Amino acid sequence: MAGEPRISLEQGERQAIIRLSGSWVIDHAGNSEETVDGTLDAVKNVQRVVVRGEGIDALDTVGAWQLNGMYTALAERGIEVEQDGFRAAHSRFIARIAKVSASGEPAEPRRRNGILKRLEGLGRTCVGGLRHAGESAEFLAGVFMTTLRILVHPRRFRFGAVVANMYRAGVTAIPIVGLMAFLISIVLSYQGVVQLERFGAEIYTINLTVVSLLREMGVLLTAVVVAGRSGSAFAAELGVMRLNGEIDAMETLGMSPTEVLVLPRILALMIMVPLLTFLADLFGLVGTAFSARMLVELSLPQFLHQARSALTPDSFWMGMIKAPVFAFMIATTATFWGIKEAESPEEVGQQVTISVVQSIFLVIVADAVVSVALSRAGI
Repeated sequence: MAGEPRISLEQGERQAIIRLSGSWVIDHAGNSEETVDGTLDAVKNVQRVVVRGEGIDALDTVGAWQLNGMYTALAERGIEVEQDGFRAAHSRFIARIAKVSASGEPAEPRRRNGILKRLEGLGRTCVGGLRHAGESAEFLAGVFMTTLRILVHPRRFRFGAVVANMYRAGVTAIPIVGLMAFLISIVLSYQGVVQLERFGAEIYTINLTVVSLLREMGVLLTAVVVAGRSGSAFAAELGVMRLNGEIDAMETLGMSPTEVLVLPRILALMIMVPLLTFLADLFGLVGTAFSARMLVELSLPQFLHQARSALTPDSFWMGMIKAPVFAFMIATTATFWGIKEAESPEEVGQQVTISVVQSIFLVIVADAVVSVALSRAGI
């Protein structure tokens, strides 16, 4: 059959000529091995063998390995072997195989040039991004369908799990959220005074700080704290459960991990983050009042009067409306990475880190988009 490896042998008194032709590739490995063995048996009573390879159509690793094996077998019998007529690429390939065979070490990977490396990296990034997008869409669809199922069958709702997560993710976070809001408001006030006193308008530091706090900083600061504190905890808990096979056991028993583990955590954060944002606003106002007293010697009634003149209902509600949206982003990101397959504790740690970074990134991007949109809408 055309393409099969072939060997023709011309036997002389002291020298033999072996002519190779056909395709010496893995598809014909069985035939080429039999051909080589038959040739070795036929070569007798010679001191030198010339192997001519101009008839070789194709040569891969298997074919080169078989030819090198034939050379080695002839050399072990004390026969001198000489190659002739081979393509340069085939000769280099066989020499490389011979070198690897002699050293017993695996061949070095073929070096790629810069463009191929970049294309390969781009391809891997695109495939990974598409795979991640598909997994995220499947996860969100599962959360949505589970929510609908619970609305149809309210008895399946796990009220106790929601309350427990509200306590862990919300109540225990009150001290850190309050302290950070208090300190951030002081920092904003000091920076505002430094800039506005040049124009004799340091009293408007109250307006700047209060509006920034209620509209942006309160909810953003709360979301960042919750993502770093509660989001990482969610991802780590679920990751360890996945690693220990607990989630697989739940699925085997017919229990839905999304219903039992994911949805209670999402609902808990969507309830607690708006409440934490409200508390952050209150602590921030206290910090602003303290700064006003220290920096511009405003009494509490004067501070309240100035704050009321700066505030509008929109400033307050813009921050509060964003809170449950940010909470949903944080909770879904954390539970998605937590419930994802992991093969080792190190991989769980990496997924926790990714979940925190991704949560904060999504929150900041969403906040920027909403802020720009509201500014353009004149709100």
